Amino acid sequence: MIKISKEQLYIQVEPKIDTKSGKILKIRDLASVICQDKSIKESVLNIEIIYVPENVKSKVVFILDIIEKIQEKHDNVKINVFGNPEILINIEDDKKSYNIFQYLKILLICIILSVGAALAIIYFHRDVNMEEVHKAIYYLIVGKTNERPLILQIPYSIGLGIGMATFFNHISKKKWKKEPSPLDIEMYMYNKNINEYVLDKTKHIKQRK
Repeated sequence: MIKISKEQLYIQVEPKIDTKSGKILKIRDLASVICQDKSIKESVLNIEIIYVPENVKSKVVFILDIIEKIQEKHDNVKINVFGNPEILINIEDDKKSYNIFQYLKILLICIILSVGAALAIIYFHRDVNMEEVHKAIYYLIVGKTNERPLILQIPYSIGLGIGMATFFNHISKKKWKKEPSPLDIEMYMYNKNINEYVLDKTKHIKQRK
């Protein structure tokens, strides 16, 4: 009995895809495919997987569904999968527009954050009595008392702003391009947690069905 070896097909799926509503996503949109047989590779890449509906923010494609679609068309291939078992489809709103109220909302949020940050700095300096600290430092350096040591307070205030800008990595444009700022890291972790939540929630819904 002659044993016919199956063609090897390698698939590496993307963890997340950004797309517009109303599109039909194929495997070429969701994954990278390697196969020595070019005709099989092209056929697999053009297999339709999911229609992206409107009025939905996200969908999840399971790798098992992709494998099933491939096996329906090619039962003579051995499928090797790399990557996540699920693909998160982030559906962007192509009709999204910004009106005056949204800009006002952004402005209001910026004002609230700025006032909150300023109050936090003020409360901190009052709590540690920074004014008396400056007076003490001035006395140690000059040997005289000064109720308003502006020569220390002005550079300190300027340095506080420069220090915050340096901490958030926005002083040098070259450095900003090379290294993410702490805010970038926090936003990355936030988006990662959101994606994991959506995937877990979708899996639980599918298991109930």
